[in-house]
Amino acid sequence: MFLGIDHGTTAIRFSTPEGRGFEIPRREAAKISSEGIVRLVEENLGSEIGLAALSYSMGDGLARVTRIEDAPNRGLRQQDGAGLHVGGGTRVFDAIISSGWPAVILPGIHRGSDVDSRLKVFSHGMSPEKVGLAYFVLKKGRENFIVCDASSNTVTFAVHRGRIVGALDASIFAPGLLQGPLDVDAIRAVDAGKMTANEAFNFGGILPKLGYASLAECPEDLRSFALESLGLFAAMEISAMKIIMRDVGEPSPAILVAGDPSEKIRSRISALLEEDVLALGKLDAAVGCAMVAEDVFYGAGSILGIEVDERVMTATRKAGSC
Repeated sequence: MFLGIDHGTTAIRFSTPEGRGFEIPRREAAKISSEGIVRLVEENLGSEIGLAALSYSMGDGLARVTRIEDAPNRGLRQQDGAGLHVGGGTRVFDAIISSGWPAVILPGIHRGSDVDSRLKVFSHGMSPEKVGLAYFVLKKGRENFIVCDASSNTVTFAVHRGRIVGALDASIFAPGLLQGPLDVDAIRAVDAGKMTANEAFNFGGILPKLGYASLAECPEDLRSFALESLGLFAAMEISAMKIIMRDVGEPSPAILVAGDPSEKIRSRISALLEEDVLALGKLDAAVGCAMVAEDVFYGAGSILGIEVDERVMTATRKAGSC
């Protein structure tokens, strides 16, 4: 069996390439022991793991698919960064190491990645679970596409001829429902010492600016406004990535949206862009990570233009000869 693990903003999701999966909320995962997490995987999916592929945090310390034991500092340049830190992802990372299962960790897309050099003006493009999401779409038969993952935050990336060409991170452009880039008010608040930059990011989304922490808390009219705003910004960010795609020779990429509200905002994004937009499921990033694990196990030397580290190739060749 092959296992994919999506370290999402609100939950950790586990899946096989066939789509059998489950999720654990990040705050709940932080309270479970490593042994307990391994037990949940075995109970839900099975214990015979040929290879696991996981994402962890920003993944900005890696540029290749790397064995988990060879990833320095959990695959990060430094432990702190933009986003929520609750401990669930770390607990899952430690559980995979302690399990003894062979595992690889996926890199994020950042300044050290092999992407369009113009987008390297920004230090970070997307976190590793988006690599899994991209691979899911590729394995379903599309080679030229843009995915906008709009939920707690908004990240959009483009794939041309099966290679990731660039991405816009959550801290750069479109706000999500909870997190978003720092506007002038946020910069002033940080400079005045009222909050840290990371706090400003974590409360920079649409809902906090309306005074709410979730869609469920909103009155109906504000809930509709929040989703309308999310759809507008997502469409704008997709349009920005369409410029990159057109510039590299693909004028008509497929457009897909991901994230919990994707079905609620898909039709509005479609109307704004005046083209068809497809919605992805919440397990698809984990499924894509599992597909990466399977293909790497059977000898894939690159994934979406991302090289597989030679130590992974050597280990999988030995496993295949047993």
